[in-house]
Amino acid sequence: MKIKLIALITVFLLSLSTQAGLWEKVTTMGAQTVKPSSEYLIETAGWNIRVYEWIPADNPNVRCMFAAGSKKGGVACYSIND
Repeated sequence: MKIKLIALITVFLLSLSTQAGLWEKVTTMGAQTVKPSSEYLIETAGWNIRVYEWIPADNPNVRCMFAAGSKKGGVACYSIND
């Protein structure tokens, strides 16, 4: 009886994780996936920072960058015509 209860709880907990992934797929169904123009890592004193660059579809005169570290991240956009 104890083994069946543990198995039931395990299956229930695993199904919660599966449902989270399924919910993401359902809510983003039909959304366009856009690849970044550039994607690279910057080594900064032992901390890898991921950087993504792209040109927004609605404003081709701007380039945006997203940088993410282990604790912080940020977005910056600037004009490419200057």
